Amino acid sequence: MAETSSRSKPPPPGFAEVFIRWGWRGVETFFGSRTNCNKRWVAECGGVALIERRREYRLRLREIRHDCAA
Repeated sequence: MAETSSRSKPPPPGFAEVFIRWGWRGVETFFGSRTNCNKRWVAECGGVALIERRREYRLRLREIRHDCAA
C-alpha cells in the first residue's frame, strides 16, 4: 500500500493577491480548493494581517467608486 503524505499542500503562488482582490469566493473559484484548505492558506499567508489587507483594499475601492460617482 502506498504511503500517504501527512504534509499539507502549500499555498499556491498568488494566493494572497487573489484573496485580497477577490475574497473567499475568488480563491474558491480561482484555485478550486475547499474552505478548510483556504482557511489554512490564509493563516499561512498572514492570517489576520491578510484579512486586514483585504478590508483596506475594499475600503479603497469604495472610496474610488464614490469619488467617480460624484
